[in-house]
Amino acid sequence: MFPPEHNYSFSLLGQDYRIEEHPRFAGVPYGQEGRQGTVYKIVRQEDQESFALKVFRPSFRYPTVMKKSEVISRYSSLAGLKSGSRRIIHPQESKELLSTYPELLYAVVMPWIEAETWNDILTSRRELSVEDCRKLAENFAGTMMELEEHGLAHTDLSSSNVMIESTAGELNFQLVDLEDLYSPQLEEPDDLPDGIDGYRAPFLEQDMQWSPYVDRFSGGILIAEMLTWCEPGIREKCWGDSFFAPGELQQENERQSIMIQTLEKLYGLPVSGLFERLWNAEQIQQCPSFGEWSIVIEALSATEVSMAFDSDESEEDSPPAVGPSAIFLHEDDEENAIEGRRASREHLLDVDGENRLVRARTIEQQGKLSAALWEYGRLIDGIPPGSSLYREIEIVISLIQEKLDEPEEDQITNIGKIREQYKATTDGGNNLYAKLWIVLLGASVVIIIVALLAYLL
Repeated sequence: MFPPEHNYSFSLLGQDYRIEEHPRFAGVPYGQEGRQGTVYKIVRQEDQESFALKVFRPSFRYPTVMKKSEVISRYSSLAGLKSGSRRIIHPQESKELLSTYPELLYAVVMPWIEAETWNDILTSRRELSVEDCRKLAENFAGTMMELEEHGLAHTDLSSSNVMIESTAGELNFQLVDLEDLYSPQLEEPDDLPDGIDGYRAPFLEQDMQWSPYVDRFSGGILIAEMLTWCEPGIREKCWGDSFFAPGELQQENERQSIMIQTLEKLYGLPVSGLFERLWNAEQIQQCPSFGEWSIVIEALSATEVSMAFDSDESEEDSPPAVGPSAIFLHEDDEENAIEGRRASREHLLDVDGENRLVRARTIEQQGKLSAALWEYGRLIDGIPPGSSLYREIEIVISLIQEKLDEPEEDQITNIGKIREQYKATTDGGNNLYAKLWIVLLGASVVIIIVALLAYLL
């Protein structure tokens, strides 16, 4: 029965490993439970390098994991997908091991990520400064933008699957639980993830999608949490594993109001406008892309944001936010990282363009579709074709056009129905109305004849 006791050594894929002991419980193997199975920390004896061994529950031991892992491994060099580098335990290579531990069939060996999750920060209510929060959101949006630009999606984003890794003074995000990763080269899983309460879009509950855009809602909620975590009121109102409680998403409630007010206070209307657009979306394509989040967050002046936050704090006579914790970047390192990302992609919108984008979103939400269509049309002319923002606005323009076309289509349909009804009411002598007309006409003739005879006689 796997797992054996800790410090147990075994041969795996031609190399010797041992199971690591849990750091808090002596004599217990280091294992972490997940939706599909348990992840154990194992150490390679040769160089003491740590790895993760994911053992699936019986209902998730699919033979197709072989092909899926091959595809996922191709993307392991992308930001956030380190755990995509993996090997599979299968009968052709590990007959002896599987004869002893059949539970390891199709188990996955991948890099061990020494990091804390966003869930750890939420549940501990750890205080972060406004600049820490901005950096977190900026880096996470950048990581997700790169995935989306490659046509990929995690499909099961939550605070537990987002890990914050600090390496050589740099802050990175790593995503775990990649088994349901969306890729154009992969087939849709038999069991799509249901999503996690507090991050699952209500409009996806009845019709869960497997698409390159499916992370936009849950990812947008995570970005909003990161941006606002410096605010004491946000930390106090946090539900638990997520800021929003189950059933609150896309509903008017206290947490929603606090979130919008905090985003506007700290970062202005462009950021709060993106969140409101996310909150009011009726389908996943209407949610802001990660490219849009990245553009708006990078355009923020860190100095101005900090001053605005500190000014607000001083007015309320409350202490300023605590400075950066050990896991976050130094200022110089972060500036270099920002410059590197800016150099790797074009800056699509200037300040005026961002304001026009917010105005277009606002007009759209007010239901003024013709005016919104005109604003989006002006905006898209100045954006390079092929960019993620260009494609996003194209989708929005198409959806608005469909809505504008609906009344005309409905009118045509109704006219068709009226014509059919009219034809039915005038369809020869078999029609009830035609028969009634004949009866009335005959009765009228009889009455006239009777009256004429009475007059003559």
